[in-house]
Amino acid sequence: MLTKCALLGVTVGLLLAAPASAAVLVQAIPKRLVCGDAIVPGIWAQSWTTGNRIVRMKAIDRRTGRVWWHKKARALKSHWRKWYLPSGMAGQCGSTTFVYRGHGWKATYRIRFRSEGV
Repeated sequence: MLTKCALLGVTVGLLLAAPASAAVLVQAIPKRLVCGDAIVPGIWAQSWTTGNRIVRMKAIDRRTGRVWWHKKARALKSHWRKWYLPSGMAGQCGSTTFVYRGHGWKATYRIRFRSEGV
């Protein structure tokens, strides 16, 4: 009985001590795009969100490891923020890794481009 009470006390203490988290949503990027299609990252914070809403984003060329685009932005509660990037570094349709990073979380998307089949 004492163990159950101690466990319950620890659980309640952890729930009450948990900091407010920011519920920031990110735009999922498809794994396969047609050469010429834009990479469209986006961020949005839900209306009830409190806390840090800053998101860092970067696009990395997988062949060279070079970061060819980066942005630090605040997720808004009112609407999505989107950016339109070229098809890989310098528009050359090379494989790209796109990384979203916020306070305590990270989301990575690997993108490959296919020809239009002409």
